[in-house]
Amino acid sequence: MNDVFTFFRETGTGRFFTILGIILLVFSFFLYVGVNNTKNYIKTEAIVSKTELYEDAYYDGDTHYDATYTVYVKYTVDGQEYNEEYGVFSGYKEGDKVTISYNPSNPSEIAQPNGFALPIVFFIVGVISLAGGVISIVKAVKKQKMLKEQEKGWANGN
Repeated sequence: MNDVFTFFRETGTGRFFTILGIILLVFSFFLYVGVNNTKNYIKTEAIVSKTELYEDAYYDGDTHYDATYTVYVKYTVDGQEYNEEYGVFSGYKEGDKVTISYNPSNPSEIAQPNGFALPIVFFIVGVISLAGGVISIVKAVKKQKMLKEQEKGWANGN
């Protein structure tokens, strides 16, 4: 039981970074899928047509949070006007101009324009975290093995 406890104690940092790396890699995959699904979307300018209060502003004692609003945008594609929900944001007012992306085969499907930079950043950080965690665990296991060998040597009078 002592060896198991020592293993978990000595590999805590490595296990943390290994798990963090796996989580970041999975998250980067889902970000990539989301960005990839909208890569053929066409960018256009839209006007904020309406905002509806989603959540009031509040102060939690340390931080002030702005009110958030469900934002609707109006835009035109091939002469047809669309008025769609854009998302929940703070800081947009009716009449503001925003850049959106729409699905060319179904212009009522819109998204925020995204690039591949964010999924790549999460992927790189995930790989670094995973590698650092695995290296840390390997070093801890080697250290534990070396200390056991040293203890054996002391027990044998060396």
